[in-house]
Amino acid sequence: MMKSLLTLLLAVGALSLSGWAMSAEPLPDKSIFDDGYPESAPVESLTLSFEQLGLSKFKLDGVSSNTRVEFTNRLDRLGKKLTLNFSYTYSPSLIGRVSHLKIFFNENLVTVLPIDDKNTVLGSVAEHSVALNPKLIKDFNQVRFELIGYYDLVCQDDYSKTIWAEIGKSSHISIERQSLALESLLEYFPAPFFDSRDYTKLTLPFIFSSQPDEPTLEAAAALSSFFGAQAKWRKAQFPVHINSTPTEHSVVFATNDNKPDFLLNYPDVDKPTIEIISSPTHRYAKVLLVLGKNTEQLKEAVVGLVFGYKVMTGRSATVDAIASLPLRKAYDAPLWVRSDRAVSFDEFIEYPTQLQSQGFRGQPVRLDLRFAPDLFTWRENGIPITLNYRNTPVEHGMLSRLNMLINGKFVDGFILENDHGKTITTQTLLPLLSDINPSQSRQDFELTGLDLTTNNQLTYDFNFAVVKTGECSAIPAGGEFGAIDGSSTIDVSKFHHYIALPNLRAFASGGFPFTKYADLHQSTLVMEANSSTNAISLLLNFTGHLGAITGYPAHRLSIQFPSSQLDFADKDIVIIGKPDSFLSSVAENSSLSVLIDNNQRIVDQAIYNGAYDSTDAEKIKVNIRSLGRLAIISGFQSPFDSDRSVVSLIATNDNAYSLLTDALLDNAKTSQIMGSSAIINNQGIKTIKTDDQYFVGHVPIHTLIWFHFSDQPLLLAILSILTLLLISFMLWRLLMLLTKKRLSEGDKA
Repeated sequence: MMKSLLTLLLAVGALSLSGWAMSAEPLPDKSIFDDGYPESAPVESLTLSFEQLGLSKFKLDGVSSNTRVEFTNRLDRLGKKLTLNFSYTYSPSLIGRVSHLKIFFNENLVTVLPIDDKNTVLGSVAEHSVALNPKLIKDFNQVRFELIGYYDLVCQDDYSKTIWAEIGKSSHISIERQSLALESLLEYFPAPFFDSRDYTKLTLPFIFSSQPDEPTLEAAAALSSFFGAQAKWRKAQFPVHINSTPTEHSVVFATNDNKPDFLLNYPDVDKPTIEIISSPTHRYAKVLLVLGKNTEQLKEAVVGLVFGYKVMTGRSATVDAIASLPLRKAYDAPLWVRSDRAVSFDEFIEYPTQLQSQGFRGQPVRLDLRFAPDLFTWRENGIPITLNYRNTPVEHGMLSRLNMLINGKFVDGFILENDHGKTITTQTLLPLLSDINPSQSRQDFELTGLDLTTNNQLTYDFNFAVVKTGECSAIPAGGEFGAIDGSSTIDVSKFHHYIALPNLRAFASGGFPFTKYADLHQSTLVMEANSSTNAISLLLNFTGHLGAITGYPAHRLSIQFPSSQLDFADKDIVIIGKPDSFLSSVAENSSLSVLIDNNQRIVDQAIYNGAYDSTDAEKIKVNIRSLGRLAIISGFQSPFDSDRSVVSLIATNDNAYSLLTDALLDNAKTSQIMGSSAIINNQGIKTIKTDDQYFVGHVPIHTLIWFHFSDQPLLLAILSILTLLLISFMLWRLLMLLTKKRLSEGDKA
């Protein structure tokens, strides 16, 4: 009894430190919803290709004789049948009776396949289908291939190029998985709604009782951005349904007076509440209920969940109070390289051995880096890195190297020294891709350097030299280790923030300028009050995309419906809608009318590529209505504040919203969005210049002058001459005053 009481007190105490507490009041009996209606567990078939699973090393040789493919298993799935379907080609020089291919599943030997040197067809492909024991499945699984290759029984050199085998790129793993009926417990959260074991794109339906109002949409946007931050590179998509019964893992928003039909008899709540139940028609589908007395409490429930889920237990949690969460500071997003100090590599790692490489040709060390898109890097050679590394002793006279790459491109290299494991410190620079002209295309040529607008991968690759001991032998590889020390740092604290806008590349890939503040407390989103489910889905996909960029929920984003009382001062603005969706609800001379007029001008320019008559408004409207499936992303300077920006996501019809979602969630399409406007249709993305360039941020005045006149050498020369003349005149006047003073003192004497 005392132990239970102590546990309860500790839980409440921990929760209070975070700013909220669970209610200790007894919950009403809701057991009818625990399991739903019984039915057979669904079984799904899944085919995962090796390429889809991220395998890049298909070729094996005498030294690099291993390759591995990894896959995961969701918490709510039970693997029933696993089959490894693969093919391989091997060197005709291998001796069959001693050469073979070993296959391991989670380090358990599955089978050994012989090499047939009697095969008369050179380069023939051996195809195999191997059953894997489902009892060996874990959360994270590995299939490993190991080549044992011999071409000579007397004089064998493991480094000989005659030893090789290559796995076919069409190889794949077939899995049959059965759904599991998990307990409805918050301890699992964010699973099963998001499962870190699942490497596929997150698709999570959001269900509303009826057309959502502004507070409900803000709650949903905050929750979708949280799930986007969890999904990261996997991407996240949120289909929207109104008053439907969930048949898969889903999120449902409901208030006491507004519940979907399947929850009509569900007990009311007094406080913001989070619960997990099973779907009443599908017990294997879990439903995350976000409940409140009114829609304002829905937002409180979401904030309590995303910041306090780690201490929530049981099926239900009530948010009693939320302490005042501090506003995020500029550029402090958790997934960004900080701008106020040097950042150590330890702050980027996701698992303990990430900074270590093992083996003669071990896996490289990789780090993901994302920077503030508006770092002012004009005339800078690169971003400074203090690199600390160490390695096992290398043979004297042999060149072992550490290569540094950015986004797969070589940047720098270092010779590994034989210093008996001592840490080596060196200074280096990461080169930069210039982004002075945001409309410049980089699709037709390759450049090496950091792209500040998107995620970058920094790679350190240890390469140990081969030690030959004779004409046909070499010392077998083994025991080679290289490690990048976590105390290594990257430092952008000396860079200013200044960027040319509109820059849709920075928006699409980096969420800028909205992600400048990770909680989006200086951003407002405007959309119709009666927006379709496709438009609301775009809103949630967009905020999920921002969460993946920052790693933080956008819980302070303000969502507004059209109103004459809207105030856009000191706000960055997002518009979601159709070209003429706000015209009927806009009062003349209101702030919203000014905003919509500017947006309409940009949209018209994008559609007609600038060739239109702004006085012929009726013709424009008719033509816009006649357009097919088309979407437009446009950026322009806010008419209310010269330091603020507006980005509009416009769809010509309801089906066109999916074009905008695809453009934001497909990396290949996202990389094509740039400039000031992008027109998206079924054939692709076209960039068009629709508005004048403007700059936001701050740099020293002398740098500002030189930067803006750098592309006008004649004006710069004239300015330099005038500056020299002014300085000369001032010095002359000073000398004249000093001379006059001395003469006057001489007369007095």
